[in-house]
Amino acid sequence: MVTRDPTINSGRHNTGLIVALTALALVLRVVGINQDLWLDEIGSVVDLFRLQPFEAAGTFTSANHHLLNSFLGSISIRIFDESPWSARLPALLFGTATIPAFFALAVTVAKRREALFATLFLTLSYHHVWFSQNARGYTAMIFFTVLSTLFLIRWLGATPEQARRPWLGFIVCGALGTLSLLNYVFVLAAQFLAALYAIRGTRCWSRFRRLISSGVLVVALALLGYAAALPEMIAYFSSGGTEMGWVNPLEFIQVLVRGLGGALPALALGGALVALGWVCYFKEQPLVALMLVLPVVFNVAALGFFEFGAYPRSFLYLLPFGILVLMRGAIVVGEQVRVWFPEWGAKWPLESMIPTGILLGAILLLTYNYGNPKQNYTGSLAYAREQAAPNDVIASVGYLASGYREYYGRDLAFPESVEELRALHGPERRVWLLYSFTRDMRRHLPDIQDYIEDNLRIERVFPGTLGDGDVYLVVSPAQGDLR
Repeated sequence: MVTRDPTINSGRHNTGLIVALTALALVLRVVGINQDLWLDEIGSVVDLFRLQPFEAAGTFTSANHHLLNSFLGSISIRIFDESPWSARLPALLFGTATIPAFFALAVTVAKRREALFATLFLTLSYHHVWFSQNARGYTAMIFFTVLSTLFLIRWLGATPEQARRPWLGFIVCGALGTLSLLNYVFVLAAQFLAALYAIRGTRCWSRFRRLISSGVLVVALALLGYAAALPEMIAYFSSGGTEMGWVNPLEFIQVLVRGLGGALPALALGGALVALGWVCYFKEQPLVALMLVLPVVFNVAALGFFEFGAYPRSFLYLLPFGILVLMRGAIVVGEQVRVWFPEWGAKWPLESMIPTGILLGAILLLTYNYGNPKQNYTGSLAYAREQAAPNDVIASVGYLASGYREYYGRDLAFPESVEELRALHGPERRVWLLYSFTRDMRRHLPDIQDYIEDNLRIERVFPGTLGDGDVYLVVSPAQGDLR
């Protein structure tokens, strides 16, 4: 059963707070939004955004195509001209709009202080800011996940006379969420199962009928949205979706652990708080707790069945629910410490200490987002041009080469084999080579990677905030034979 904070009925008390948090979120997501696009964003702009909006919505040649984002991105670059910030504008707007939607959800399932801490954390979240500056559909998926869950909770708690509006809101958000990212289907499946659990034993057949009818309508609307692209979608997924991330679970975990890096100890503590918060939510608001588990179960089962790969970002729909249970766990620990040590409680705001520490950690992590672009295409190429002699050759290989070939450096050389790379070298010229995604290079182009390591030296590394997205500039010897 959902319990509301009694303060939320007075909208005046929350309006100013919501406006302030949303404004802060907007500022944090605007700063640095015009930095270099990374490879997947370049693919979206070149292959999709440059199409007419409805033409973009009617094609599907890659999992990189997030239909709603492609449609809105096409409109954006036509209104504001093509640039990194205009390509990212839809993601920015959805990311910013998630803040008030999340606050509304949080105060529905938690006390006001807890809801405020949770919303501040989402506002300051490095990952949410990062994806709000990413010309993809992930923030739209998160937005519709939050809003549809809010409508679902309101619908389940409403009288028959009040249920129509949140029921319709749930249907619309479900359809748009599915158009934002196909992974949203796992959110939908989880919502239906969680809702069935919530209404178990009520013998309220009208809710059950509306739940089934809402599912039918969501599927119908989503199919209508994908109708023009459906033949290409079927052909694509029938071919196996070969570029869709890591298929081997061990490799997926290794990538995830590398991405977390030095944050693992803090995440271990956070995991304990999440576990505690999850148990508390399951006892009081099981729908929220189930939304942190069921989508993953459905997602992993689908990946295993179809033998598709995945990236960690595929599970971003968990972010809002993870934050809710994390803050619940943090506050419960403070409340328990107050019970055990009442004299401390008289001196310190124990319930707020761990959440405050979490927010300080979020601020420190967020600063990393502004130090470098996602991938430094332009800076690395500009440096290579400065260092190269007139007769030297500047080239790029691997996945990074696609970004230069299509967007940032069409005049470069793009060798596709060791023989072609060796042929660029001459007695009077050196080769300046740009590459990135070292794990993918080792997996897919091991011979070129070996050649680079054996014959070229690293001139400079240009860091990026994208995992394994640092750009390496290597250079061949001034003279001598290459192996």
